[in-house]
This record gives sequence, structure tokens and C-alpha cells, in this order.
Amino acid sequence: MARTGLTKAEVKASRERLLAAGRYPSVDAVRQDLGTGSKSTIHKHLKELQEDESHPGGIKRDDTERSLNALVEQLAGRLHDDADRRFRALCAEHEQAMQAKERELAELRRTVARLSARVAELEIGADGGLPHDEGFGDFSNLFASSRCGQRDDSAFNVVLAGGRAATIDLDSPQIRLYHTLS
Repeated sequence: MARTGLTKAEVKASRERLLAAGRYPSVDAVRQDLGTGSKSTIHKHLKELQEDESHPGGIKRDDTERSLNALVEQLAGRLHDDADRRFRALCAEHEQAMQAKERELAELRRTVARLSARVAELEIGADGGLPHDEGFGDFSNLFASSRCGQRDDSAFNVVLAGGRAATIDLDSPQIRLYHTLS
């Protein structure tokens, strides 16, 4: 029984499928698409199809347009998939960073609460168990002995300071007493 072989219509259908997929319809590509056929028969039919559809520019404009449209659609699909994948990765990364910051903020709040409780405990202990609303404590007893506190311009302190602390009142009784003794 004789083999029928490939027909020109089968090769033409395969060629159009390849062009629609954005692939060049070579002899090997058509043979792979069909799954059978000799290369010489496929080449003969492809050559006949090209002569039938010959155009001054070679390949028909419609074929080029279909091939380009298919290629652009493939590229657009890939770009959208890649952009979606990157966006999801960035969102996940941002969410992880936000959770880490929330944990850090919660830890800082616990530290502030613990330190505030410790300050309150120390203030109560320093005041003999009496809480107060004056900030960090009563430092009025330190004011008199501080360098910028109340000034003691007595002659003794002026002489003790070497005359640097204040103006000297030469009419003071202490100074007059000092001059009479010397």
C-alpha cells in the first residue's frame, strides 16, 4: 500500500501556526510541528507557498504583522508577569520591614514604661514615700551652695575668693578692721 505523504495544505497550516506563534517557519520547525514528513517534501511545499504568495518585498505584510503582534503579545505577557512578581516581592519585603519596626516600637514602649516606673520608684524613695508633682525632685537646698546660686559678698568670702567673686566694699567694717590690724 502506497504512502500518501504531506500535502501542501498541511504545510501551509503548519507555517501559519508557526508565524502566529512568532517563530520562523523553517523546514525543521515545520517538520517538528507536523511530527512527520521528509525535509525535501516540506522544502518543496514551502517554496511553492512562497512563490504563490510572493510579494515584491518577499514575505507578505500580513504575515509580518501577525508575527510581530504575536511577539509583542508574548513580550507584554512576560513583562506583566515579571512586574507582578516583583511587586509581590516588594510588598512582602515591605510588610516584613513594617512588622520588624512594629516589634521594635513595642519593645521601646515597654522600655520607656519600665524606666518610667523605675524613676517614679526612685522619686518616691527619695522623698520618704511621699509622691510629688514637681518633676524630678526638690533641688532648692542645692541652690544656695551652687556657684550660680545666692551670692555671699561678705568681705571674708571676697578675700577668700581672691577678690574675683564680687566688688569689694572698702568701707565695710571687716575691711576697716583688717587695715587697722595690719
